[in-house]
Amino acid sequence: MNKQIDASLLGRTRAEEHDADVWGDFFIPPYFDQLALTTATKSVYITGKRGCGKTMLLKYFDYHTAFSKRRDQIPRDEIDHVGIYWRVDTQFCSSLNSRGIQEGEWSVVFESYFGLVIAIELLHAVKAIAESAFQEFDETRLASLTFPSAADYLDGVPTGAGDLLPSLVALRRKFTTWVSNITAMKRPVLPPGRDFILALISDLRDLPELATLSLFVYVDEVENLAPYQRHVLNAFLKHSQRPLIVSFTSKEHPSDNQTSGPESINATHDYQLLDLDKFLAISTPTPFFAEVFLGNLDIAASLATSPLLEIVRSQDRLADRQKSAYQRDVIGRMRERFPETSDKEIATNALREASLKVILIRKINKALKDRASKLSADDFLFEGAAPEALVTVPALLNRETLTPEKVLAELRRFSADGTGSFETTWVHNNLFGAILELYRPFARECPLYSGFDTLVTMANNNLRNFLILCYKTLEVAELRDEPEAPYSVDIQCRAAYDASEQLIKEIRTFGRFGEQLRVFVLRLGSIFRALQASPAMSEPEQNQFTINSGARTLQEKEHEFIAEALRFGILVEKQETKSKSGVGLDIVDYQLNPIYAPYFQISYRRKRKLEISVEQFHMLIMGNETDYRELARGLARQLSDTDAVQLGLLLQ
Repeated sequence: MNKQIDASLLGRTRAEEHDADVWGDFFIPPYFDQLALTTATKSVYITGKRGCGKTMLLKYFDYHTAFSKRRDQIPRDEIDHVGIYWRVDTQFCSSLNSRGIQEGEWSVVFESYFGLVIAIELLHAVKAIAESAFQEFDETRLASLTFPSAADYLDGVPTGAGDLLPSLVALRRKFTTWVSNITAMKRPVLPPGRDFILALISDLRDLPELATLSLFVYVDEVENLAPYQRHVLNAFLKHSQRPLIVSFTSKEHPSDNQTSGPESINATHDYQLLDLDKFLAISTPTPFFAEVFLGNLDIAASLATSPLLEIVRSQDRLADRQKSAYQRDVIGRMRERFPETSDKEIATNALREASLKVILIRKINKALKDRASKLSADDFLFEGAAPEALVTVPALLNRETLTPEKVLAELRRFSADGTGSFETTWVHNNLFGAILELYRPFARECPLYSGFDTLVTMANNNLRNFLILCYKTLEVAELRDEPEAPYSVDIQCRAAYDASEQLIKEIRTFGRFGEQLRVFVLRLGSIFRALQASPAMSEPEQNQFTINSGARTLQEKEHEFIAEALRFGILVEKQETKSKSGVGLDIVDYQLNPIYAPYFQISYRRKRKLEISVEQFHMLIMGNETDYRELARGLARQLSDTDAVQLGLLLQ
């Protein structure tokens, strides 16, 4: 990588790897104005899969960023929206359960704990405001600031801002110590959560310069809390209004809407549901993905004031970024860095490679031998034979509905004038799959997994996955001592394989089903790969499935597994495509996330699907290795012993 670029900055693909203050590192997403978070008058519920940008968005609204020391000017109305981003400490919160204490009592404890945490953050926020460029409130005013209401809730607590903060921090430490020693210690007295926060806010609003202060608390990963804790926070959300509004984020919109009281929350009255995945899909992610990568390159190269960074950091420049000339420019720059090769060019280049040509000849001769044909591969490899048609010949020769003579005649016709069956259907339907099969022995080098547009498709609307693909490319280029763009197809496809492999290994960390989900991906991807290897290649691009038959309906544990796979983006839920049965039994199709395609050397395009029964699905996700191999052989039908061994090798 170029010595002027700080490579460590490019490796930060997760928001958690950034500092609390992301001023200058956050790029305004194209849907930003539609969120209207700073002017919200009620709670919001932000959902989106891993890598969609939820956490980075919340860090941007958090006080660390809003009142960053890196900001030269901070407008007066920034005080109207003081954000606090609170990431759930799942390990600690899970300890606030059972252990000889009734759930109703734990609810009171958790509400007080939440209030204490937010109160501490509020005091940190006030300190950050005073130390920032915000002109209405400085460190002198902070030194004289008092919170008289604090003494109403905690005996002997100091009311000066400078002393109250360390006092509350000490109380929190005492509380966490009690949680670890419930039977050995007396429970410390905590202030009532909601009332205490509102009282502190009221003290702040008594100052003319802070009179419009409103606190917006964003609770991240709320789905990881215990049910009773969710109910407590649901009550906070239910009664949110300025100056205290509590909002949630999660990977999906949960169904537990109960509060700690008799009420429940609903999207009509209590909050606005914001699905970031849908917002990004509607606004088209391609230009934004290009902006983020190019902007991060500028940051890594210490070009802090580049024209691109100035425009993507500004909330006022969104309209300029929607102009077609601008979008063509940023996309064009990415296509120059990550060039792609057309399928026809790939076929042409493949036949120039001796090893690939030998494979093609062997496949053609085997197919002819199986058909007892007098023709040979030499008959098909005539001078001027069109490469894009030639690489599909092995699959066509394995179809009983086509005679070798017919295929050869069509090849000559297409090569001569570009007409016939190859022109109308055969190339279009089979070339992509034929290239995949031709490169199968060279799993890490298939050129189909290269090019900016391909990277966007494989990322499947997920910014983090896209950045991983790009940064892996830079990493491989550096290792090969070819750090400068444009990056060769060989470098890109190897990077795609490495990124895919890395993300599959990461699956084991995905919640309670992590390892089971990883094995599921390996099994499903291996089956799709084996199906692709079918000589006739009648279904060359299968990468999705539907469950549309069986003697029973899906059980609860199977529904839970699907929900987890969808929540973590392992499966992508799609509307039903055409069913072979034609009886309309299909409800939904599930596509294996295309980011995993390079590892299995299967298609990242949504084309064909596999129809399985409920029983087969159960065997796929919960069966032992013997069950799985039986399933794989039954689905692949023509699966050879060699292919069966390969299925096992992938399960590592």
